[in-house]
Amino acid sequence: MQARLVSYNSGDSIPVGAAAELDGNYPITVTAIHLAYDDEDTGTVTIRYEWGAVEDIDPVRLGAYISG
Repeated sequence: MQARLVSYNSGDSIPVGAAAELDGNYPITVTAIHLAYDDEDTGTVTIRYEWGAVEDIDPVRLGAYISG
């Protein structure tokens, strides 16, 4: 099943390659979405900052959740 990143505010999907805001103020690009491994996990989103750094984060930091 394909993982989808869904905005809490609008209910719209945030696709891989889309721009978003980390913590409400850092512009980033979503580069990958990873489903949760078990019920205790929320999954992760791989992001790229404007300056090129890459990081795996909790989707809540984007105001979103992972549906899959």
